[in-house]
Amino acid sequence: MFRKVSIKILLSVFVILLVMVVLVKIIDTQKGDRTFRNELVKVNAGDITSILLSPKITAGKVITLKKEGDSWKVISPEGEIFNADKNAASNLIAELNRIKPESVVATSKEKWGQFEVTDSLGTNVKLLKGDDVIADIYIGKFSFSQPRKMTSYVRLAGDKEVYGVNGFLSMTFNRDLDSFRDKTVISSSTGDWVKLSFSYPADSSFTLVKIENDWQVNGASADSASVATYLGSIAHLNESAFAKEEPSVAASHILKIEGDNMMPPVEIKGYYLGGGQIVIESNQNPGTYFESGELASKLFPPRSKFME
Repeated sequence: MFRKVSIKILLSVFVILLVMVVLVKIIDTQKGDRTFRNELVKVNAGDITSILLSPKITAGKVITLKKEGDSWKVISPEGEIFNADKNAASNLIAELNRIKPESVVATSKEKWGQFEVTDSLGTNVKLLKGDDVIADIYIGKFSFSQPRKMTSYVRLAGDKEVYGVNGFLSMTFNRDLDSFRDKTVISSSTGDWVKLSFSYPADSSFTLVKIENDWQVNGASADSASVATYLGSIAHLNESAFAKEEPSVAASHILKIEGDNMMPPVEIKGYYLGGGQIVIESNQNPGTYFESGELASKLFPPRSKFME
C-alpha cells in the first residue's frame, strides 16, 4: 500500500517538474531564447568629457574629441587642435547608446580577425569621464544581406564575445580627422541682415544696404531677385575643404554682414595666395581656414551681380 502511494507521489512530482520545464522552454522561445547582453554601452552623454577614436583608416592613430566648457575640440594625432563639429560628440555617444546586440557570432579570440574586431583591424572607441574610461568598444566589419539589412560586428574591450548589431557603424566611426571638424562658414538669419560691405582690391568695393524693404547697391536700386538668391545661398554655408595652414598674407577680400536685433556682425576674410587660390576665414569659426575656389566665388561676387 505504502509502495503504491510512493509511486503515485513520485509520478505527480515528475509530471509537475515536466510541466515546469515545458513552460520554461515556451517562455524562452517567446523571448527568442536570448542569453546574451541586451545592451553594450549605456552612458549619460553629459558625463562624457572626451572621446578617443582609433579609426581603421588612420591605421590606429588616435583622434581625440575633448570637451572645453560648452564646446568641443578635435585633436589630431600630431596634437593640432581644431573646432569640432557642434554635433559630432553627441552623435557618436548616441550611436553607441543605440547599439543592441542581435546575435553572438563568436566566443573566442581566434575568431576576432574574421570579424575585424582586433586592435589592428577594427576601429576602437573609448568614452572617458575625466580620466576614467567608462566605455571601450571595437567596431569591426559589416555585412549586407537581403532584404536591406546591414549588420556590424562589435566587441567590448576585455570580452571575448563578438556581437552582430544592426546598422553600418563604420560610416559613423571609421572616419578621418576632417570629418569631425566644424565646417561652419556662415550660420545666420537673412531676416536680420541690413548691410553687406564688400571690400575688394583696387576700386571694386561696394555695399548692399537694406532701406525699408528694398536693397540698394552703392545707393542705386539693386535687382531684388539677385539679392535674394545671393543672401539665401550664403546664410547657412558649410565647407569641408580645409586649408593645410594659416595664410601668411594680409586679407585681400572682406565681406562684413551687419544686422538688426543685436545681431553680432559676421566677417568673412579672403586671402589671395596667387594663381587663383583664395583661403577663406570666418569669425563664426575662428582659427579655421578653408581653401575652395568655388566658396570664394560664392562669397565675393562682383557688384554687377546685383545691378538691375
